[in-house]
Amino acid sequence: MVQVSVCRCGDYSQQRVNAAVHAAMELIGGMERFVRPGQKVLLKVNALTMRLPEEAVTTHPAVIRAVAAEVKKAGGIIQVGDSSGGIIAGQAPTTKTFEISGIARAAQEAGAELVNFDSAGIVPVAAEGPIQTLYLAKPVMEADVVISLPKLKTHSLTILTGAVKNMYGCVPGHRKSEYHGMAPRLKDFARVLVDIYGLTRPALTIMDGIIGMEGNGPSAGSPRNTGLVLAAEDGVALDAVVAHLVGVPPSKIHTTRIAHQRGLGIGDMSKIEVLGEKLETLKIKDFDLPSNSIFEVIPGFLVSGALGILKARPVIAEDVCVGCSLCMDSCPVQAMEMPGKYPVIDYNKCISCLCCQELCSRKAVRMKQVNRLGTVVAGIINYTKQRKRRCNL
Repeated sequence: MVQVSVCRCGDYSQQRVNAAVHAAMELIGGMERFVRPGQKVLLKVNALTMRLPEEAVTTHPAVIRAVAAEVKKAGGIIQVGDSSGGIIAGQAPTTKTFEISGIARAAQEAGAELVNFDSAGIVPVAAEGPIQTLYLAKPVMEADVVISLPKLKTHSLTILTGAVKNMYGCVPGHRKSEYHGMAPRLKDFARVLVDIYGLTRPALTIMDGIIGMEGNGPSAGSPRNTGLVLAAEDGVALDAVVAHLVGVPPSKIHTTRIAHQRGLGIGDMSKIEVLGEKLETLKIKDFDLPSNSIFEVIPGFLVSGALGILKARPVIAEDVCVGCSLCMDSCPVQAMEMPGKYPVIDYNKCISCLCCQELCSRKAVRMKQVNRLGTVVAGIINYTKQRKRRCNL
């Protein structure tokens, strides 16, 4: 049995976060089990895009400080690093993201070296999936120990983003966009994500699930107080536990299923021991999944009938859009143009990777049903979910 520890933490007060991270680590043997004195330890955070900590898009600074403190006690030499999504003036906005998200300050306060993967060098690595040579950040490949610090969030493309998906940030800069274009089908892209997870293979994953995100994450959703810190040596098992807690069968998450099949971790809940809290008390009720998640969680024989009715695609909300062109510049298949004040999407080119929605800081990229009947059905589904949630409050 593999083990995943889960501890409750109601807010981001540093004292509470320190206690929760320490407790989660003690349940699986303590940080000393993973870090020896003098080792170079890279904390791979989630620095997706330029958002404030309270928006629940990036790894919270309090969690970074808490994990860094545990590593320091074990004698590790700490680095904090990532590469943001999107392209501005030909460059990924990682430095700005570090500043706005509070990650830069957290690293400084922890006495850690802050590493921007976009400028730290790359290492070409052979892979099994659709992209046979992957270029990964040099600091990740050279670290003695990699600790992944993902955020508990939904993802409009992959349903959930966690331990496996977090390692996609090890791909520097514009290459992330290129890889979306090279693996446009969801299952192929999931194989790329699993390749990267297998090649970088974090020794430990500690998830920031204190304030998570539901709805159309990983950045356009809504913050949700999920009140949890999770830790595990096996990140695949951690992802399986999170899926179970929000009501999704782990096998329906492509990255979890594929990683399990490849032997990179355990995605079968019957082979996972949850420590710290009783599993039945941890369920997150009425967790709002992304708009397109229905195609992944309903039985396969129903998908073909539902596809035409419920399929949603990204549209630009002109009342919110400021015409910054981040979505257009970051589109992996150049499916957007800016003929006027706002971008226009060419749906003949669009591969529904939803990078545009993921990166828009204004939440101006919305999901809209293609079919009119689908709009009605989606409205009924959303109304039912909201009513059920109010009844449970």
